Amino acid sequence: MNTANLLLATSSDPLFPLVFLGIALTVVAAVAVANRVIMTRRRTAYEAFCLERGYRFEPERPGEEARHAATCRLFTEGHAHRWGFTIVGTSGGTPFTAFEYRWTTGSGRNSQTHRIGGLLWTVERSLPQFLLTPEGLWAKIAAYFGWQDIDFADSPEFSSAYRLRGSDEAAVRQLFTPARRQVFELFRGQHAAGAGPELMWWRDGALPPPDQFDAFLMEGQRIQLAFVRD
Repeated sequence: MNTANLLLATSSDPLFPLVFLGIALTVVAAVAVANRVIMTRRRTAYEAFCLERGYRFEPERPGEEARHAATCRLFTEGHAHRWGFTIVGTSGGTPFTAFEYRWTTGSGRNSQTHRIGGLLWTVERSLPQFLLTPEGLWAKIAAYFGWQDIDFADSPEFSSAYRLRGSDEAAVRQLFTPARRQVFELFRGQHAAGAGPELMWWRDGALPPPDQFDAFLMEGQRIQLAFVRD
């Protein structure tokens, strides 16, 4: 019997759908177990790292994103919000909170899950609400249709590299001095948001493993320092 006939004979067997379903469920279960093992290993590694550094580790903070919705609009997008691994500590005399956050947009086959690893600081100033993200294709399309994108005539490189939004445009323009814009020009591809005394920086993806955490922290602190200095 050739392959085509074998497949035809098998597919006509009433047990075939059950066999196929069983295989599919086995694959799903195997993936779930593998993910659980990975998460357990990551958690164990972070717990040991934080114990060594004197940081505090929390596996999750349910509903924490609602407390920071005024700082960053990302926390109001989509559904299935999950504030996961959280590290609280001090670096260079400055307290920080590192976190991993996940949410979903869309539904069914059109759903998409997003994940970021970020840092939060409390600064000794009142920031106007702002959101700064890299200038991608969708941002250019949005600006074309009239969505907000604050540009600076004297900083064409900054304006072409980033989309800047804020509830008080005049205050945001005042905040983004030439010196601050220069920092973002030098370190391209940054994500930042702020409101009141809270400043946030993030990058796409999960928090890095412990052996890369210092580099992650330093990357974020470049941006934090730009807002501390006048």
